[in-house]
Amino acid sequence: MKDTTHKTINMTYFHKYHMSYDLITSFLRQEMNNTQFNLHHFPDVKSLLKAAEENRIDVIIINSACLFDGSFRETEIKKVLSVLCGNENIITVCFTQNMRSVLLKKMLDAGVNIMLSLQDTPQELVNALRSIMPASSAETYISRSVHEHFQEECTDLTPKEWEVINLIQEGYSLSEIASKKCRAMSTISTQKRNAMNKLHLRNETELLRFLHQNAFF
Repeated sequence: MKDTTHKTINMTYFHKYHMSYDLITSFLRQEMNNTQFNLHHFPDVKSLLKAAEENRIDVIIINSACLFDGSFRETEIKKVLSVLCGNENIITVCFTQNMRSVLLKKMLDAGVNIMLSLQDTPQELVNALRSIMPASSAETYISRSVHEHFQEECTDLTPKEWEVINLIQEGYSLSEIASKKCRAMSTISTQKRNAMNKLHLRNETELLRFLHQNAFF
């Protein structure tokens, strides 16, 4: 990871603009007063990726809301995540909300450096940056609230349960899945229900939102 202990840190965000990003930057300047934080606003994904390729970004905040609020196209989100996550020259900070633990684990595997909840205090971000910034630090910083969420949901889906919900994502009905996979309709229905229970999804809306988010990984 790039050594970001130098005096100027260039920050940006992957989401539509919100004044909270300016407030976060101001707080970091106040709490880490030996470092100058500059917040950069990019008009589109193309210019953001160009800045990343040219090493003009040190820290990027990825708001997980962008995975389901329609701010970006699916292809744009996949491109940004693949380019930025795991990039040794950029510290990636993920603010998580409404994400199941299986998706949090996928973001962790993708190479995110810092994982915070929107319920965490601003000081948590300061602690995370101080922990991650040294060039020798390679471990992901996970806040206690996010870590607790990891522990809450730990039951893995079976391959056939994944198969069923992935086919639902592709637009197949349960009867079509049963026909396609040569299984009884009751078996497909049970596998879908088991998958939803393991993922703590209460209804079809939550299932479709989860499948939409999962498609980005």
